[in-house]
Amino acid sequence: MISLNPSGFACSFNEAALENLSNDNGGKKEFTANRSRRGRFYNVLSCLHFNEPIQTFWTFTIKEQQTNFEFSDGCYSAAFSKLLEGLTKRYKRGRPNGLKNFVWVSEAQERGNIHFHLVTSTKFLSVHFVQDYWNKIVGQESKNSVDVEYIKENSIRNISGYFAKYMSKSHGKNFEGKGLKDRVIFCRSFGYSKNFPIYDKIIIHPYRLQKHFPEMEKKKVTKKISEDVSIDYYFLNTEKVLELLKNHAETMGLSKSTQLRQKNE
Repeated sequence: MISLNPSGFACSFNEAALENLSNDNGGKKEFTANRSRRGRFYNVLSCLHFNEPIQTFWTFTIKEQQTNFEFSDGCYSAAFSKLLEGLTKRYKRGRPNGLKNFVWVSEAQERGNIHFHLVTSTKFLSVHFVQDYWNKIVGQESKNSVDVEYIKENSIRNISGYFAKYMSKSHGKNFEGKGLKDRVIFCRSFGYSKNFPIYDKIIIHPYRLQKHFPEMEKKKVTKKISEDVSIDYYFLNTEKVLELLKNHAETMGLSKSTQLRQKNE
């Protein structure tokens, strides 16, 4: 069977063999957690893009050198939450520079400072307004603390493939990496607005999936992670996958309950 995700990423592997995956090869718990951390962001981002095309990719940074990460990560995360809350309120009140639908993630820079990526389908946001707002909240003076990239709708065929270049891997608290870019983030590292539907992944038979994606075997990438476990990866067209998941949810009568669950998270 194949696990099909909203991002267009699909994988097929032997679950029985995965149960016996040794700790020397990552272990099932760690292997599954790593897939979950990366996949959740891409899945929600895909649902956002399917609901309303993604318009912009923002990056928010801190000017001064950050210290005491375990404490300061939470402070800057709270500041970023305050920014999102303020921009969202502007949208609800019909004011300019309001933010509607979005997904965000936090990471560390090479020098160790936390920074935030924000992906949104909101079309009109003044860079100068947002930057002044951000600088005021964190108490800094900077002319380059906010960067924005405008995204063409037809440039995205697979969400995970498009945004992977911006994202670093997540690690546990016991991770010992080279350089501060790989350090642990000591705060919530991912979030999204609650006003667009999110579709869950499904388990589907390869034969059925191939009816929708006849070219999938040509794009298959196989990765061997141990003597007994090999995983087949497929990177499929995100829009087509989401249409399939939407139809599946409606057929199963899960559309409303899924949206309700998402709103209560």
